[in-house]
Amino acid sequence: MAKFERKVERQKSEFTFSKKPPVKVSKFKEFKENFNFRWIPTDWKSILLLVFDFLIPSLIVIPLLMQFVDQFMAFIIGHGAITSLLIVVSFYLYNKKKPSIWGLLGRYCFSCLMISAVSFVILLFV
Repeated sequence: MAKFERKVERQKSEFTFSKKPPVKVSKFKEFKENFNFRWIPTDWKSILLLVFDFLIPSLIVIPLLMQFVDQFMAFIIGHGAITSLLIVVSFYLYNKKKPSIWGLLGRYCFSCLMISAVSFVILLFV
């Protein structure tokens, strides 16, 4: 049964029930709340899902991208854009709480920026 908050006002022998109005969340606030990695749970299933999401671009997408761009750009695009998209979509399907499109966009932008930056730094030292 769904839980909901209500207030009870007592006036002598009468009771008046009123519902708490739902809180409106703006699109920017939802984007900002999802602009982090806290939405990824830390259990063994999610770790396996992350490994699978990193293997698909590494084995399939990056070799195909190397035919059109150089290997450094293919590595950054493959892991930055494609892996981020796979991670966001797979954890959208994995988690029970489903965010709106603005939350998904915040998750994608943050993971794309972070994974692209890490890929770039790795390429500098290799």
